[in-house]
Amino acid sequence: MSDLTNVGKKGEAKFREWLDRPEEGFWCYRLKDQMTGLRGSANPCDFFVYHKPNFYYAECKTTYEDRFEFNMLTQTQHDEMLEAAKVDGITSYVVVLFASYQRAFLINILDIEKMEKQKKKSLNITKIAKWPIPYIEIKTIPSRKDLLDYDFNQAKEIF
Repeated sequence: MSDLTNVGKKGEAKFREWLDRPEEGFWCYRLKDQMTGLRGSANPCDFFVYHKPNFYYAECKTTYEDRFEFNMLTQTQHDEMLEAAKVDGITSYVVVLFASYQRAFLINILDIEKMEKQKKKSLNITKIAKWPIPYIEIKTIPSRKDLLDYDFNQAKEIF
């Protein structure tokens, strides 16, 4: 297993830990990976998240590069997350961890689609001030050394 895969799996585990809090009204379900023999899974995303009254699709992606390439999403993920986002009450987020920068962002799939229509293929963290779409940076807990421990209070504001 590559270093990127290990960091990606840790990021997925931390995402679930951040949001799987039924006692707080949050439900987070990790879809089982379906190994099709091809690249990746046939699942629409990594997680389903529910926080009354809304439902979310969440796909976690990790990169050590300066850029998050939109083609890191499989066609199935891209298309099914877009389709779901058309339903009132469903939001589809791509969770991008820029591992080298120890920063993570939530990007709405509808905003990725807007960029694709403008022939854009990626988001570069070194040009974050010029990102043409809204994003949410996931706050980490400053007192912890593990970069992937997220502040649950922010989850209440986002979801």
